[in-house]
Amino acid sequence: TYEQVVPIMDNIARLDTDPEIETAKTEKNLILVGGPAVNRLTAQALGLSYPTYGEASTIPENAAVIKLVNDAFTTGKVALIVAGWEAENTQAACSVLQKYDYDEYAPKLTGTAVKVTGTTNPTLAPLAEGNQTE
Repeated sequence: TYEQVVPIMDNIARLDTDPEIETAKTEKNLILVGGPAVNRLTAQALGLSYPTYGEASTIPENAAVIKLVNDAFTTGKVALIVAGWEAENTQAACSVLQKYDYDEYAPKLTGTAVKVTGTTNPTLAPLAEGNQTE
């Protein structure tokens, strides 16, 4: 087995208000950080109005979600949403992806959505598709 790390040299981060994002939405798979209260693209990908707060946001209270949305902005492209009830919940979900531990997280990262609880030592649980605010 051979692994090679290839650094990303382009600035790939964009704000949801960046004019270039309209093109990116239809040409690229996206990672959207922040819930529908603070990120216009997250709201759009979830089919919500911007801004959407509280229970209507589909983000579980005092937790976060990592959710894959197929065909989010165009057919064949996905959006991976990383969003929390509060900023610290979003940070915890981001750390799950950043510090991904295969043995710990792989068995729980199944389906299209998981709930992330805890901010110091995040834990994952399935998030039912029909009940996003469980």
